Amino acid sequence: MLKDYLQKPTWGELLFGVKCFLAAMLALYIALRLGLPRPFWAPMATCIVSQSMAGSVYVRGMSRLVGTLFGTVASVFLLIAFVNYTVLLCFLIALWVGGCMYFSMLKRTTDAYVYTVGGFTVPVIIFSVLGDINFINVQYITDMAIARAEETGIGFVSAILIHGLIFPRHVGSTVIRQMDTVRKDIRQWIATILRGNTPLGNAPRLNAARIITDLRVLSANLPHDTSNEKWAVANIRLLQDRLTVIIPLITSIEDSVMELKKAGKLSEYWEYLLDNIASWIEEDNPTPESAQWLRERIRHGLPEITQSSSWDEVLIVHLASNLEKLITSRENCADQRRTIDDCLKGKAPAAPKTIPVSLNQLTKDRHLALLVSASAVFSIMLASLFWVASGWTAGFCAPMMTSIFYLSFIRNDNSVAALKKVLLFTIYSLLPAGFYLLVVMYSTHSFESLMLLFAPFVIIGGIFMARPATAFGTTIFMMGIWSTTTMYDLDMANATSFMNGQVFAQCIGITMALISAMVFRSFDAEWTTKRLLASVSDEISQLAKSTRTPPPVIQTSVRMIDRLSVIAPRLSGLGSGKDNAIASLFGQMRIGVNVVYLMHMRSRLERNGIDIAPLLKAISNWFGKRSHEPSEQNAMLEQIDDMLQSVCNMPSRIRQNSAIAALTGIRRDLFPDASPYYPQTLVFKEAV
Repeated sequence: MLKDYLQKPTWGELLFGVKCFLAAMLALYIALRLGLPRPFWAPMATCIVSQSMAGSVYVRGMSRLVGTLFGTVASVFLLIAFVNYTVLLCFLIALWVGGCMYFSMLKRTTDAYVYTVGGFTVPVIIFSVLGDINFINVQYITDMAIARAEETGIGFVSAILIHGLIFPRHVGSTVIRQMDTVRKDIRQWIATILRGNTPLGNAPRLNAARIITDLRVLSANLPHDTSNEKWAVANIRLLQDRLTVIIPLITSIEDSVMELKKAGKLSEYWEYLLDNIASWIEEDNPTPESAQWLRERIRHGLPEITQSSSWDEVLIVHLASNLEKLITSRENCADQRRTIDDCLKGKAPAAPKTIPVSLNQLTKDRHLALLVSASAVFSIMLASLFWVASGWTAGFCAPMMTSIFYLSFIRNDNSVAALKKVLLFTIYSLLPAGFYLLVVMYSTHSFESLMLLFAPFVIIGGIFMARPATAFGTTIFMMGIWSTTTMYDLDMANATSFMNGQVFAQCIGITMALISAMVFRSFDAEWTTKRLLASVSDEISQLAKSTRTPPPVIQTSVRMIDRLSVIAPRLSGLGSGKDNAIASLFGQMRIGVNVVYLMHMRSRLERNGIDIAPLLKAISNWFGKRSHEPSEQNAMLEQIDDMLQSVCNMPSRIRQNSAIAALTGIRRDLFPDASPYYPQTLVFKEAV
């Protein structure tokens, strides 16, 4: 970790440090000129929202501004109504934080931060007022609450102006660059699989799923960016959707190629064709003519499908169908990438014909959100009772810090490690914080000299905030120093108040949040993992049961991939069983997608006398149960085989191969160790 701090700063990092300094000093100057009671809250707010990308600063700044106003109104109401009932007021604060925690965890978009900020604004305002209150009246309470909103609002606006106007770094260019990188990686992964090289395991699948999910969330900042890419946000999100569809396709192709090679059923024709497709995939600008030639070669290699077709023949049909979908997806991605460039040049409409999948479709874990919220209420109430019972004047910092850091970090799977780091860097900040409070603040008598004294601390801190490896710890370090300077506003700039408030109360509050996280996570980890694994089966069950219009395949793929990217990091506790669990998740993901394919073909199959409703009902019941008897497994396998043979015998060839591919995929993923499908001889009544 030390080497990350010893690296020579780049010009970009130095520029970011200077911008952090300018934003902080601008906020402090405005707060001082307006005569606000707590001016050092303003530069502290700039530290919180400063990000290396201008769009992210705007989103965080506006979210904090809205959340602060929202929390200020609640603070005024709670203080006026319950200021004489300290324990009840603490309980209502804990409930407020728990409620905001619940709604913020259900949001996977930028507005989730509004709930987070609104959550900790209430304890920050109320506990700071209670800790500094000299006499109780409505006017004092209202003025203090409004002042907190004004000071933090000035900080947010200053950060938005400086980071957005002075050599801004854009979110859009970063998203597009990372998206081009993941497109190239996916193409190389596909080519490796098609050429039949050594299986790469689950790592490429998981990396692609994780990166695309991260880009999807990051793209939520694009509408607020200062770059031209914000006009292409819908097209960028649609490209991410199209990339997502490729993942279940290529994993299915990989399994098919491996199985056919293992059985010695992959002919030289298909090996030659797969190599040609791999070369075409690697091309930067494939032509429509070459894609059409590959489709014709695929159809030329298809076996004749009859009611007596063997398992090897339907496997070839399954592989061929997925290869055609892969070629189409590759073309769609290339076309969509060109559309983005045309959109940036003003040659294409900003809104695509196909609507991208909404971010509201991403995974929401209501059970986990409720449990985390309940633990937040308990932890904050415990810290509050400790403060009230002890009669410790500066102890209000303990429940305040518990609220802030609980809201900020407990939602993460690595919350214990994060809170340990918070405590460590807070302790690191105590010595320089005490120096600034007790020495520097008394050594300056003008704003200019104050700027000079703060310049080294803010600029150097900004350099380390710009580095991904050091950003988190440095932000906590700087927050520790900025929060200490607010004691100067409270006329508490003395060693006794510093030791009571910053050293003891602040560290106790963080420690309480850490202990609560350790207890909660040790209880929660295994339970949450099992429940999330079960939620995949439940979603497939509900999907197959649905009688309404089936969802688009692209939407199902996005939901499944997002859920998988949420679950996969939690499986580390399974040890050697992790790879099997991930492989099973990918299999269930493909089953869900194939179920949707079947549902889209339902009307065509019914016109050929094939009713898939009983099979869909059986699939729904299968995934609705957690365990199955051998007789149930045999019955399910037999029902799939009967449907597969009926499709092989259907009069019309339209959508026949697609239906065979979907059924074959469901059979292989549901029963990977089952004996190969064998067509049964049909016996007519007259013969009997």
